[in-house]
Amino acid sequence: MKTKIIAIAVIAVIVVAAFGVGFIFLAKEKDKEINVLAAVNTEGSGLYIEKTVLDKGPLFDSDLKPIKSAWGGLILGTPGQATIQHVQLQQIVNSMDMSFTLYTTGTVPDPGTVYFVPNVFNAATALGNTTINGGSLWQPQYQKIVDAPGSRFTELALTNDLFPGHACCVVVGFHGYTSAHQDETVRLLAAYVKAVNWTNNALSNPVMTNPDYVKLVNMAKTLAGQNFTESEVKDAMETVTYTYGGSDINAPLTELKGNIASLAEDLFPMQKINNLGFNNGTEFAGKFVDDQYLSKALKLIASGETGTYQTASIRIAVINGDIHQIAIHMAKELGYFQDYGLDVTFSFATNGPGVATSVQNGDSSFGLLGAPPITITVINGELVKA
Repeated sequence: MKTKIIAIAVIAVIVVAAFGVGFIFLAKEKDKEINVLAAVNTEGSGLYIEKTVLDKGPLFDSDLKPIKSAWGGLILGTPGQATIQHVQLQQIVNSMDMSFTLYTTGTVPDPGTVYFVPNVFNAATALGNTTINGGSLWQPQYQKIVDAPGSRFTELALTNDLFPGHACCVVVGFHGYTSAHQDETVRLLAAYVKAVNWTNNALSNPVMTNPDYVKLVNMAKTLAGQNFTESEVKDAMETVTYTYGGSDINAPLTELKGNIASLAEDLFPMQKINNLGFNNGTEFAGKFVDDQYLSKALKLIASGETGTYQTASIRIAVINGDIHQIAIHMAKELGYFQDYGLDVTFSFATNGPGVATSVQNGDSSFGLLGAPPITITVINGELVKA
C-alpha cells in the first residue's frame, strides 16, 4: 500500500443542548425497531483527489489541519448524503467553518463552500465523472480509483488516519425478526464471528502460498468484480480492520456504543437528524445497540456446542462491491451458516441507505452497512423506543 497521509482528527462535537431543542420521542411499534447487533469493521475508506489540485499545493498544513483556501470551491463525489463517507467529508468541511453544499450544473464556485455530487458509489462512476475534483469511497472502490492506469486521481488520505478507530460498518437486525427468532439470531452471529476470526487469521499470513489467504483474495475479487486486479484487492484489504466487537464476552459492544453515542450527537448540528429523541447520545446508543445476541453467540462458540438444528432461511442485505463486509460472505463460503442450520441469501444495495431501506421495509431481516446511514434512518424514523 502506498504511504498513508496522516491527516487531522476532526473535532465536530457540538453540544446538542446548546440549540435549545427539546428531546421529545414518539416511539413506533415494537416490531418496527432496528438494532445494531455487532460490528463489521473499523476504517477502510479513502479520500481521493485530482492530481492537478495537489499540484497547486497541499490540502493540509504542517499541523495536519485542512487549509481552507485549498478546499474552497472543490467539488467532491460521495456515495449518498447519509453514507459514512459523506458524513466524514462534511465533518472535515464543517471543521473549517465552511458549507458543504449540493453542486448543480452552472454553479459558480464560492471560496467559502465545498460542493458535493451524490451517487458516486463506485470506481466506475468516479472515474467517469468529469465534474468532481475528488471524493470519498469504501474499499476496494477507492483503491481502483487511485490505482487505475491513467487515473486523474491520487490518494489524499485514508479514513484510518483521519478518524482512527471509527465505527464503520455494523450488523443490524430487524427487531420484528430477532425478537421472534432469538436462537436463529444467535446462531447467525456465531457463524459470523467464526468467519471474522478466520478472515483475520488468513490476513495474518498474506502470501499466496497460504491457501486461506488465496480463498480470501478470490472472494475479494468476486465481490469487487471482473475489473479489479489481484493487487488492488490485496492493497484494499490491508486498509480494513475486520471485527465483530470487543473481547469482553459479557459486553462485547461497549466501544461501539460509545462511538454510536458520539455519532448521534454529531448528526444534529450537521442537520442529518431532526431530533435525537433521547436525553443524550449515550442513552440513545444504550437502546439502539443490543449486544445480548452477540454475547450469547460468543458463549455458544466458547462452549464448543454442536448439534442438529432445524434449518432456517435468512435474508441479509449487503453493499455491492464492498470488501468491508467480506467476512459475512466467507461465512457462507466456508459453510459456517450451514453448520448452524442456516440457509442464508444476500440482497445487494448500492450503498448503506439502500441496505437500511431493505431492512426497514422487511425485505431483509439483517443488514450490513455504515453506522451513519442506519443511525440517521433509526432516529428520523423513530425506530427505537426511549
